[in-house]
Amino acid sequence: MNVRSWEQVGLDPRKAVAFTFGVAASFFVLVVAIGEELGVGSLAFVLAALAAAGAGYLLSTAPRRIVRVAAFQQTLEAPAFAAASNIYLKSTSSRSKTFLALRAEEPRLGSFLAEVRRRVLLGYDASSATQGAQPESHVFSESVKTVVDSLVGVDGARVEEGSDELDGILNSSGLDEETKMPLLIAVSFFLPIMLMLFAATTKETGYAAMGALVVLEVIVLDLTLAISGSSIKWGGQKA
Repeated sequence: MNVRSWEQVGLDPRKAVAFTFGVAASFFVLVVAIGEELGVGSLAFVLAALAAAGAGYLLSTAPRRIVRVAAFQQTLEAPAFAAASNIYLKSTSSRSKTFLALRAEEPRLGSFLAEVRRRVLLGYDASSATQGAQPESHVFSESVKTVVDSLVGVDGARVEEGSDELDGILNSSGLDEETKMPLLIAVSFFLPIMLMLFAATTKETGYAAMGALVVLEVIVLDLTLAISGSSIKWGGQKA
């Protein structure tokens, strides 16, 4: 369980752990009770253990999954975000006015920009406004983080000419490193086929075997989603 991910989505880690164990235990008891009613015998405990493990895993990794999905969406939006930042900076010659004009479709990035705008209107400079808006809890894409850092770090004397640091900041190789989408697509397509072939060749079609294959598929897909994303650092900590 990644405690950092729980903090990023605004949840208390200790309460989240207690809730996860509670849900897993509830699934175990529920499946055992259903198994006893159906008369499957000791198989009920095997199925209950699989159900509890699956529920616990899905809940404990849910924050990480939320962060990864948000990072992926922000990465898709990053080229337009960088272009808009550069255009606004060149037209306004002001970092604060640039942040006031910037918008984003991804909810967490949009929330971050809204908080930055609020702080700018209260009189904070661009650097203080971005730091006070807690980017580590909203910006999960390395590409977007690079744009924000470059925009904040523009030298005042060069604002009149625009930011050369924002020009070409998102090249194709950088996006390839951050989003390994082909890997996720390939695994999502071939994994169910391979698992069904495995079940057919081994002739394991019982409830326990099929349940184990489903849990294995969920875990492998979740790990693939984690590998397909990228980790960024805010203040020396991985996001």
